[in-house]
Order: sequence, then C-alpha cells, then structure tokens
Amino acid sequence: MNKFNASQRIGQLELDLIDKPVTLSFDGDDVSGNAGVLLAAQVEKMTGLLAGADARLNDHRTCSLIKHGQFELIAQRVFQIISGAPACDDSDYLRHDPAIKIGAGREPISGESLASQPTQSRFETRRTYKELLRLGEWLVDYYIQCHPKPPKSLILDFDGSAVETYGLQLNAFYRGGPYKKYMYFPLFVFDADGWLLVAALRPGDQGEVHFSLPVLKRLVSKLRKAWPGVKITMRADGAFTDADLYEFLDDNSVDYVLGLKHNNVLLTYSKDLRQKARKKFVRKFCDPAFIGKHADKLKLEAMHKVHSQNNRDERAKLNSEVNKRIHLFGEFAYQAGSWDESRRVICRCDFGQEGLEVRYIVTSIKWMTAADTYQKLYCGRARAEMWIKHIKETRADRLSCSQFKANAFRLLLHALAYILMHQIRLLIDCRASMSLDFLRRFFINVPVHIRETSQTCHFRISAAYKEARIFRQISKRLGAKSLIAA
Repeated sequence: MNKFNASQRIGQLELDLIDKPVTLSFDGDDVSGNAGVLLAAQVEKMTGLLAGADARLNDHRTCSLIKHGQFELIAQRVFQIISGAPACDDSDYLRHDPAIKIGAGREPISGESLASQPTQSRFETRRTYKELLRLGEWLVDYYIQCHPKPPKSLILDFDGSAVETYGLQLNAFYRGGPYKKYMYFPLFVFDADGWLLVAALRPGDQGEVHFSLPVLKRLVSKLRKAWPGVKITMRADGAFTDADLYEFLDDNSVDYVLGLKHNNVLLTYSKDLRQKARKKFVRKFCDPAFIGKHADKLKLEAMHKVHSQNNRDERAKLNSEVNKRIHLFGEFAYQAGSWDESRRVICRCDFGQEGLEVRYIVTSIKWMTAADTYQKLYCGRARAEMWIKHIKETRADRLSCSQFKANAFRLLLHALAYILMHQIRLLIDCRASMSLDFLRRFFINVPVHIRETSQTCHFRISAAYKEARIFRQISKRLGAKSLIAA
C-alpha cells in the first residue's frame, strides 16, 4: 500500500441502508481509474516524445535540492492531461495515482509520490521563450522521426482558434466580430491525417495570418532538409490572405489552396457565373422560396413540415425540396493591388432556396479542374476544424496563468498529450478519427487494480471490460509480449 494510504488511520463506519448491516472502511486495495495511461507510457517508451521535450528544456533548479526530475514533471503533467485532469491543482491528488506514477518512471505503490501543485506551477512559470521555441521545433522533429519513409506529398493545414480567457492575463485582448470576448488566438498546423506539427500561442488581437509566415518558413526548411523531394501544399481559409505569404510560397515551390476574401473586383469577374447559376436554378426548379423579408420564417415553417412528416420517404422527399441547389465552378486570373503577379482564382457559385452563395480560393495548382481543386482538395481543410476540436478536448482552452509564456508552455504540454493520444487512436482499427473524449472514456479512464511485489507489478483490469481485446491489441502493437495464449 502506498504511503498516501498507509498514513491514514480512519475507522470503519456502519450504514443503516438495508436490512443487512452495511459497513464502510478505508483500507481497500490500491486501484487507479486510468489504466490507459499505460498505453500512453508505452508510446513514450517506443518513441521518446517526452524525453525529447525534456532534452529541450533547461533545468533552472539547484541540483542538490531536486526531488522530482524534469522528465517526471513533464510526464506527470502530460499523463494527467490524457486522464482528463489538466490543471496544476489536479496534481495534489493524482500525484499518488499508481498508473501515472509508473508512466513517469516510478514504482506504482512503493515509489515516492509525484510533484504537487506548487512544484508544477513553478515548473510552468520558469520557462523562457528560447525553451518554448526549442520545444515547438521538437514537435516537427518528432513528426519527421515518426515517419522514417519520406512521403511523396504533404498537406499542411493552417488554422487559428479562439481560446477564451478570464481575469488579467497578459496579451489576452478583447476581440469583436464573431468572437466578442477576451481571448488568445493560437495557431495550429496539422497534416492531412491529424498529426499536430505546430501549436503556437498568439495574443488575442492578432489575426489569422499573423506569425504564419515565420512558422511556414521554419516548417518548409525542416521538412525539405529531412525529405528533399517532398511536395508540400499549404491549405487554409480566407483569413490567410497575404501578399508576402503568396510570394514566399511561389518562390519556394510550395503549392497552396487558400481561401480568398470577397471584394468588388472579384464580384465583377464572377458576374457571368453568378447569373448563369441563377438562370440554371430557375429553369430547373423555379424561383427560390426563401428570399425576402420573411425568408427565415418561411424556412422554419418548411423545416417544421419536414420534421413532422411521419412517413420516412415523404420526409426525405420534402427535405430534398427544401435543399434544392445548383453548384457551378469557374476560374479566372486575378491580381490584387498588393500582389506581385496574377494568380489562378477559382469561384464556386451555389444557388439554392435561400439565394446565391459565392466562395473564392486562390491556388498555384494548374493541373486540376476548378471543381476538383475546390471539392477534393480545398474542402478537405474542414478536417482541421475537427482536429482543433479534438485538441480542445484535452482542455487546451484552459490557459488561466497570468503569464503569457507560461500559457504558451501549457499549450505545448497539451500538444504533447494530443500527439500521444493521436498515436494510440491510429492503432485502433477503423477509428483513426475518433474524438479524444471517446478515446478517454473507453481506453484511458479504465479502472484497474494494482498489486506490487518485490519482483513484479501486476495491473488487473476487470473481466467485464468490453474493450479488452482492442486494449490488448494496442498494447501488443506497442511492444507488449504475450505471457499466455489468448
């Protein structure tokens, strides 16, 4: 029994609940609710993600006074995030958790407890910007290390996301528009499969494109150095409209498919396509139904009829009537006043029951049709929104420290946790895009009984655990050996 439990001398209780005597004691066997941390610890053992992070941070403490190694502090915090307890305060009770202790390299029961909240808080606040830069570069180096076979092509999805702040936090500014809150605005970069390469915290008043160019330069330099022949494509929405960014992409042979903001010149270029879309819709379906002063009311009434229809086939038929739509694609050469040359712009015109919807993208890709470039390449960018949602499921939006660089370090800790969890879900057949909340519920927060002897540590999961076969399969793929035949 660990020291945390052994030091307690709490007597039994008798409860009057049913006819039989009910007793309650506080001397039970050691258990943990986070057996899945063992999987994350196996990933770390195989790949050295957290060890690499430790190597890029300086230990500013006096050697003779160190009780908790820097690797242990990182591992403890990352495994807490994976377990769903990301705050420094959570260290005060999870520091005794056997699964997290063994993940950090200590004996699960007999080993000393891990760091408490004050130690973890000091660890966060002592970081420097140079250390944060090195840790950010390690994410890219680790990505390259985990892909020993050079890919032929690589798509990089750039996107930002609002993280609401509370209190007097440095560089947390109020932002209007669709946000209307005090916030940070971190930049994330994923590949097409959800691997995280960049998680950089930015002040709340900075736009999407701010800081993207220096990040892109470092990424391209590292990736091209490791994989000289790789074909890189950048993908982002219309907030990344920037002449310097376009120029760098063209000069360094990086393809791009980027959203483009509306303006009157683009409307002029797309006039014929917009008119054609309207004529085609009217000729095929008649005039749109939800246009004018009472458009919203009319659509709500139509949707009410759809959802109140008992017959399934009739419901589907009514729904198709409400969502009638014409898709047209066109392209033209366009040069804004700040651009150094003209570029290919693709226009998508959707005309439906609510009228016309127009989108523009600018691209360097010449060999694909306008429709394929938009639908097969650009629309895949929407998955980046899902990846950002997943990283926020690690509570990466909980950046509550008063110091900006401490919050930037905290975001990188969440990035490390996301990468470990992403590697686990990649090992689960047909579940590579599952949410991290689902992964945590079914594969991380698994109750386990722990027994430690002088020779072995035995973790026992209930025989009723329904995902036992998949859990065992993941563990074997991470290097575990079978002791008895299945």
